[in-house]
Amino acid sequence: AALSLPLLFLLAVTLCFTSADPTYEYRDRLTGRTRECNQCRPGTYVAAHCTANTPTKCEPCPNGHYTALWNYLPRCLYCNVFCTQNQEVDTECSATTNRACRCKAGFYMMDDYCFRHSECGPGFGVQTKGTPINDTVCEKCPKGYFSASSSMLDQCKKHKHCPTGSSVLLRGSALHDTICGSCESLANGGDDLRAVLSALFSGNRMQKRDLKIFIHRVLHKQREDDCPGDSALPKQRGPLLNQIRAWLAQASVEQLKELPKTVRVLKLTSIEIKLEKIILEIKERNPSCSL
Repeated sequence: AALSLPLLFLLAVTLCFTSADPTYEYRDRLTGRTRECNQCRPGTYVAAHCTANTPTKCEPCPNGHYTALWNYLPRCLYCNVFCTQNQEVDTECSATTNRACRCKAGFYMMDDYCFRHSECGPGFGVQTKGTPINDTVCEKCPKGYFSASSSMLDQCKKHKHCPTGSSVLLRGSALHDTICGSCESLANGGDDLRAVLSALFSGNRMQKRDLKIFIHRVLHKQREDDCPGDSALPKQRGPLLNQIRAWLAQASVEQLKELPKTVRVLKLTSIEIKLEKIILEIKERNPSCSL
């Protein structure tokens, strides 16, 4: 049905009212008269107030300045936001917007500063990845899962199942995967021994003193009286273990097979105890294994 005339009139009045430019009151200093002037659109400012014969004069904002709202400002606002270290531009300065910053990838915002996303250490996986506004959320690896590295992306991985014909040489833990192989390979210093020794260092909290001595005497081949102070090595356990794992990955068969003896000679008690425990566990699972 057609709209009634009163309803059409009301609609027209409403549209006219809502589409009108906002105004402000300005008192003319010469005449003392107060006038109602139109405000200037976003991206412009008041260059001259209205008079009895002329409307408000609006001018566009110069470079590096802006107005985001209808206004009656005598000048535009300065784009005063600058992106600092670990930040990048999210919205560039324009006639209608101030510059806005966001954290670079791998960082999140807290108290106006960007901090690097936390890494989930060995034994922990990423539950929720970090965002530009939230840090990484980590979770302890549940039974049957592991994480051997520090990462801000990796989730806990499921322990593998040893295929038919392969034995469980070392049960998986929260810190390392299950190691499968043969007792012969282990005794002959093959890759299975390399994997077991790597798990030894990855999955046990050994004394940092022993780790440092091991690096000085075994990796760097330095005599006891030649060993420099602790300042020559990383302070944290993770970087120390990374050096040892890198050495294990390229060590010769002879070096790997001699490792238990080397540990005993150097009196690295915490490493020796863990190594003996692993060897005992392997023998219990594989009684015919000669190590």
